[in-house]
Amino acid sequence: MQDKEKKRSKWIDIVNGRYNIMGIASPQYVAFCILLIIIYITHNNSVERDLDRVAKLKTEIKGLRYQSITLSSELMNMSKQSEVARRTNAEGLQLYELTEPPRIIVK
Repeated sequence: MQDKEKKRSKWIDIVNGRYNIMGIASPQYVAFCILLIIIYITHNNSVERDLDRVAKLKTEIKGLRYQSITLSSELMNMSKQSEVARRTNAEGLQLYELTEPPRIIVK
């Protein structure tokens, strides 16, 4: 029973700063260690938050890339000569395709 009390009193003395382990466990040392632990935990949380944000941005970029590819292919299809002719005829515009190649004007 005395052994348990001695162990318990040693821990209580260490926490209260009344006992030095090889001269280094002063209250200032314990406070410094606690400060380092708090800084470590805070830094770890901020890194995890940043990694989550990076992952969300990567998925958003992937979606925007797919959207960009889709729009560019639609524009490519809409700018074909046959598609332009079909759409102008559907709108009733009086535009026609050339039947002979363009001529070069020389001065």
